[in-house]
Amino acid sequence: MSMVAMLVACGSNNAPKRQTTVVVGQVINRAADGSGVILWNLCDPISDNRLARRLADDGSFRFETDGITDYHNATLVYGDRFVNFFVSPGDSVHLTIDASKLQSDGVAAIQFSGANAAENRELNRIRDKEAQMLYGVNFDLNVEPDSLLSQVRQQAARLQDSMTQFNLSPAMQDFARRDILFSLANYLIGYRVQEDDFAAQQKVFGDSLFGIHDATNFKTMMFSYHLLAYMQAKLFADSVLAQAFGQGQHAVMVRRGIELLGQEPASKSRDVMRWKFLSGALEQNAALYDSVPEMRSAFDDPSLNERLAELAARLQGAPTFPDTPMEGITYMEADSTLTEIPEGDFFAYLAARYPGKVIYVDVYAVWCGPCRAEMKFAPALHEALHGKEVVFVNLCLSSEQQAWQQMVAQMPVEGENYWFNQQATHLFMGTYDVSGFPTYILVGRDGKIVTMDAERPSEKDKLVEQIEECLAR
Repeated sequence: MSMVAMLVACGSNNAPKRQTTVVVGQVINRAADGSGVILWNLCDPISDNRLARRLADDGSFRFETDGITDYHNATLVYGDRFVNFFVSPGDSVHLTIDASKLQSDGVAAIQFSGANAAENRELNRIRDKEAQMLYGVNFDLNVEPDSLLSQVRQQAARLQDSMTQFNLSPAMQDFARRDILFSLANYLIGYRVQEDDFAAQQKVFGDSLFGIHDATNFKTMMFSYHLLAYMQAKLFADSVLAQAFGQGQHAVMVRRGIELLGQEPASKSRDVMRWKFLSGALEQNAALYDSVPEMRSAFDDPSLNERLAELAARLQGAPTFPDTPMEGITYMEADSTLTEIPEGDFFAYLAARYPGKVIYVDVYAVWCGPCRAEMKFAPALHEALHGKEVVFVNLCLSSEQQAWQQMVAQMPVEGENYWFNQQATHLFMGTYDVSGFPTYILVGRDGKIVTMDAERPSEKDKLVEQIEECLAR
């Protein structure tokens, strides 16, 4: 038995018992062609997963998870509408969505009961207004850190003052203040990235304006993105870690990362940064858990040590997912004719259509810039594997069908091309926990998923090696 399996089997005597969080509801007054799927973005600082459910015939749905670790705002997605709500461990949140009112009056369309009902009604009342206020905000990123922070303070003060017109409760005023601040901070994520100016990034993201060790900031889902930016700047400013990363010395990198993050004050934020760093390292190389013993007790919160052991065990095995029938998927023939594939489990369909082949799946969206950038490396990848039993499959999600057709016609989107409608998109992303674009999936000759985190086309040599290993099995 591996160390990770032993630790998972034994559990942790110090870890508190996890609580199950429930979100239940019903979508009423659905149109005949309305979506039959609802998606929950957990937006938790630790369990940032997606869950999808098919609606029952009466429009009802139910989610259960032990993945909620802190009080924060999360989102449900029905059709193209995002429903924000607060949730904490052990909550039972209830809501009714009137589909006939979603486009005309999003506030009246959502009715909350159960946990946090009053707060959720207030949040739903202001969320669109806050988003409209944030729309069109710009920062001059070609300035020194102090000047940039001055811009953020001015914009934050202006927007926070504007929120007073909505007569919010003190608790909602506090949330809105933090949410606006970290929504603005999200515009800074690309600051001096091309220059690798990690010192400037640290100065900006770690400024006292943001209070990165204030656990109350986790109320807003936006804070985790800010914390991740600070963590990355801190780690890659270190020459030892950067060199280990560049040379593929993963164990050295992990040990150094644990040491560097240990310099931060003991706090929820320190644990979250360690989680982001270590879980990301395991997703690249799950064997690290057995070879770097420091990972087993890296957190002040013992429940996170337990969760990391479970993650390592899951990653060391082949990923497994339930058979999930899907409809609303269109295949483009070689002559650009469109054919809707029959309802069924999509990966079972791929296994039957391309038997005995290794399948490399590119999951993208038309509007995704990094997706398009990666596609430019695809021809060289195809050439390197020419004549091998490999199929390249491109899945277009979260995009208009006409835009997909135009993109395939204009760009070298080589391989087998599929388009997923909105319902199929939500079901696919929730079932396979696709958190963003692009995502690359590798399927073995037996039709089973080998990894949901395959190398990108731009990492051609690594990807070819990964595919060759699958071909040899």
